[in-house]
Amino acid sequence: MRRVHVWIGRAGVVAFLLTGQYMDRWLGHLAGVADLPRMLYRSAHIYLLLGSLLNLVLGLYHVEPGEGWRRWVGRTGSILIATAPVLFLMAFAREPLRNDFNRPFAGPGIYACAFGAVMLAIARGGLKGTPKEVPYAADDVETR
Repeated sequence: MRRVHVWIGRAGVVAFLLTGQYMDRWLGHLAGVADLPRMLYRSAHIYLLLGSLLNLVLGLYHVEPGEGWRRWVGRTGSILIATAPVLFLMAFAREPLRNDFNRPFAGPGIYACAFGAVMLAIARGGLKGTPKEVPYAADDVETR
């Protein structure tokens, strides 16, 4: 699952850079855009960076939890976090076109990040301290 997080993180950072270029070049750096769509574009853009960096860090440093229910909770948390950048990219593409504050993609993406992080903390035994030995996960991840 770590490699999946790294690739999602990398793709999300590229998507973040591309959405920034879209706002700058095609939307004229959002000059003249109404306040609501401008806020929705910018917030979804930043949320995309949040979800992507969260996946990237998780892919580099995550250690699979033990057996049983901890493994299930940890994997569910990982899946939630992995879905967040996709939801944020959908939020960027769709939500500014709406005429209301309804956030059908960004809201679930934010909750996915929050609940996923809490589930991973629970799977690791809470926040009682650091594990005795945590291998550096970047050694397992392909760097090219």
